[in-house]
Amino acid sequence: MEKQTRSARRKEKPKANQADSNLVLDLFLKLRYLIGVLVIVVIVTFNLNGSSLGVWDKYVSQRDDGKKTDVIFGQNREVRSDEWLVQTPFYLSQAEEDFPLVNEDYSLNGQNMIIAYNSPAKDITVIGKPFNWGFFFLGRDRGLSFYWAMKLVVMVLLGFEVLMILTKRKKALSLIGAFALTFSPAVQWWFMQHVGDLIFFTLGLMTAFYHYFYNHDKKWLRTLMMLLVVIFGIGFILVIYPAHQVMLAYLLIFYFVGLLIYYSKKVSWDLLDVVLIGGAVLFIGGVMVHFWLTSKDALLVSLNTLYPGKRVSTGGKWTIGEFFSFLTNWKIPFEDINYSNNSEVALFYHFFPTVFLASPFVLFGKKDSEQKLLGRILMIFCLFSIFWITVGLPKWLAEITLLSYVPPLRAILTFSFAACLLSIWFIAYIWREDVIPIWYKFILLAVNAWSYFYAITHSKIDNYFSDFETIAVAVLGTVILAFALFGWRRLFYLAFAALVIVSGFFVNPVVEGTGAIFEKTLAKEIQKIDQQDPGKVWLSEDELYNFTPTLGVKSFNTVRFYPDIAAWKKIDPKEEYEKYYNRYAHTRAFIAKEDTKFILDRPDMFSVTLNFEDAEKLGIDYVISKRPLTDYNQLYEAQFTQLYGPDKDGYMIFKVEYPDYPDVPQTQTQENQLVVQ
Repeated sequence: MEKQTRSARRKEKPKANQADSNLVLDLFLKLRYLIGVLVIVVIVTFNLNGSSLGVWDKYVSQRDDGKKTDVIFGQNREVRSDEWLVQTPFYLSQAEEDFPLVNEDYSLNGQNMIIAYNSPAKDITVIGKPFNWGFFFLGRDRGLSFYWAMKLVVMVLLGFEVLMILTKRKKALSLIGAFALTFSPAVQWWFMQHVGDLIFFTLGLMTAFYHYFYNHDKKWLRTLMMLLVVIFGIGFILVIYPAHQVMLAYLLIFYFVGLLIYYSKKVSWDLLDVVLIGGAVLFIGGVMVHFWLTSKDALLVSLNTLYPGKRVSTGGKWTIGEFFSFLTNWKIPFEDINYSNNSEVALFYHFFPTVFLASPFVLFGKKDSEQKLLGRILMIFCLFSIFWITVGLPKWLAEITLLSYVPPLRAILTFSFAACLLSIWFIAYIWREDVIPIWYKFILLAVNAWSYFYAITHSKIDNYFSDFETIAVAVLGTVILAFALFGWRRLFYLAFAALVIVSGFFVNPVVEGTGAIFEKTLAKEIQKIDQQDPGKVWLSEDELYNFTPTLGVKSFNTVRFYPDIAAWKKIDPKEEYEKYYNRYAHTRAFIAKEDTKFILDRPDMFSVTLNFEDAEKLGIDYVISKRPLTDYNQLYEAQFTQLYGPDKDGYMIFKVEYPDYPDVPQTQTQENQLVVQ
């Protein structure tokens, strides 16, 4: 009897511990919205963000506040130039100019900033960009903090809601999965760009669609869900990156249609549905009409660029390494990939091959029809994606379906997102229904280990991993899968959480403020001169082409989503050299006595050297350079007056004045010669 009592006590102890942990989890989840608000408040209060703006320290290091860096934790990611060199400067420039629709600091005629990475603008379209709202009431630095905090926190909350739906309310799994989605390599390496935005909006729409049907009898909740559809729907459309948008739109369509079919006989449609759905369609449509009317010129110019232009994909191009590149994602925060760049190989973790092979046991039959419906929808979409990636479609059909906008490499990322959702659904299902025979589980584990090993050794990943790492990935990845298949939940939670932390938490730095730009001695001098002589055009040589507009200074050479054709016509009236500037482009510019020349550095970058006459035509007033431009000061030449420098980095600021040029003899051409290299 004593032995039985002791045995019973031993069994009761784990149950007591489990009950305690469940109470803690339940309390945390009940307070999750309050906790989320507090996290946002703390991040904004301490002026924190995850930007790699500190990469600017490599180019402009001298600063006035005595600090060497603003990075508190982690490291700047130079490879994320779309963020630190382009998008964040766009946002900061908007704050300097009070958030215009067209920011006049970008070239001579300004740039539409809705098209430019969804930059914050005082326009009705901002309804669809909730993470931008903080800029309007918190200012530049804390607006950026709000952006990062709000996007992270709300994505975790939305991911949790979606996974609670998919897992039939398995709280711990949904919570771990929500962090796995938000801190996935795919989201973190593309956090401020299209991937981060589109995953955010997709999760929001999936949540709103489901609860609109599931809680149809609650009118207030139905109304709230339709409001979310409006916000997230506008945001989704205005990302304007069809390479990911099209596939995610298909996922949302599959998901919505599946829910509609399932719930069509279970809900009673009423007048409120007509008002909500009709009102949402009209409002979203009205915002899109407004966007078209205010931005159509910029949109049309963008569509007619030579790069990226209208790229037509027919699918069917892939390698096994691309499908399994998520196997590298635990390592890339610490060692850059050696055959691509870290962002291009970043995906979501998933067990799709296992789910596919186990599908006869989990996707068929009438039991748990609602849960199987969601699994079936995700499986159908994954197979649809795989077909596009591996087989493709004829050009005419690809264009009709809009898949022509989707390169297979981009589709692999979208596939991995759906496969991640499917994998979490699968784990929840087999934990609830033990339908897979033990012998088959061992087959699944063997196939998983073999597929990992084969994918690594038959792709470029083999050159990135050591032999030990290859074996370790195949073994440990299979061990994590074993924890899931055999229902060893705590071990799975610990192992998967560790993987998420290693892969996602170390990608972006923790940074205080924007001192990497605004505390620089050069930046303050530029702003001082601009205040004394406002509205003048600046040219920045070398790598500073997107530095000056960030400061709220009108700049000739910047990063542009579409060309300023009117400006280029001033020096190229016949558009003979359109192939250099008619593109999404980083524009490096120089000023010199020699003839004007263009160089195409790469598809998204060109360099232009302007002679003095063309610089005058473009209205260049100030030049930032490391070269001693005063050496050009000769009779009948541009005259440079040095106003600043050289500083620690060698930069100088010059004011340029142009002479009255003597008459050109009739034997010479009246037009400046453009020399193209």
